[in-house]
Amino acid sequence: DKDDIHRNSLQVINQYVVEDGARSNRYDVTILVNGLPLVHIELKKRGVDLKEAFNQINRYQRDSFWAASGLFEYVQLFVISNGTFTRYYSNTTRNAHVKKTNELKAKNSTKSTGSFEFTSYWADEKNKVITDLVDFTSTFFAKHTLLNVLTKFCVFTAEKDLLVMRPYQIAATEKILQRILIASYDKKRLGTTAAGGYIWHTTGSGKTLTSFKTAQLASKMDGIDKVLFVVDRKDLDYQTMKEYDRFEKGAANSNANTAILQRQLEDPA
Repeated sequence: DKDDIHRNSLQVINQYVVEDGARSNRYDVTILVNGLPLVHIELKKRGVDLKEAFNQINRYQRDSFWAASGLFEYVQLFVISNGTFTRYYSNTTRNAHVKKTNELKAKNSTKSTGSFEFTSYWADEKNKVITDLVDFTSTFFAKHTLLNVLTKFCVFTAEKDLLVMRPYQIAATEKILQRILIASYDKKRLGTTAAGGYIWHTTGSGKTLTSFKTAQLASKMDGIDKVLFVVDRKDLDYQTMKEYDRFEKGAANSNANTAILQRQLEDPA
């Protein structure tokens, strides 16, 4: 239930054993949402390299995620921790790692897949990184936060890749939606600079994904009929449309002149 996330039920299982795979495996911690395993946590002792947990999930994929009814193939998010450092990432990152590993094996290469770099640290709204497992658990695994990440802050692309947003992207999106909501209740703010704002970003921070998800969520809010994107360069226009089509085919329409823009704005669809 994406409209009322608290109607979903969460359960935690520990040391779940799978014996009918290529070999027997015992999973550390899994979170079930309405009975389905959607979040898996792999834990190592403090001092053990965090990549060990990442690589172990890769071994699970090879040995047993597909076993029995194969429900663990549907895990959306993975969390890895050695107590001191904790990261999260989407199933797509795991899939990319498996694919790249197989390609490198075929070439007899010992080169790293680089997939570990696509795992993310969690952070608060001030972008202060939360690495310790205890602090991570009390924030990321709060029911409201976890269900919001699963239902609102993941994007299933046109190529069937699952992307999970980074904490600063989530914070930016929430701040924008909050500003829109406040302005919709306070009519004096509408049409003024107080109803707007800006988000600082850097190159490669994922601003297109942030804007896409913000627009997607804003379009479902009461009183929002259209969402406009204004870019200041032709190459950005093409690049943005290409990215939006990757996130959701036909999600946005571009135009070349004000007459087309007027027709699009007047179109109730």
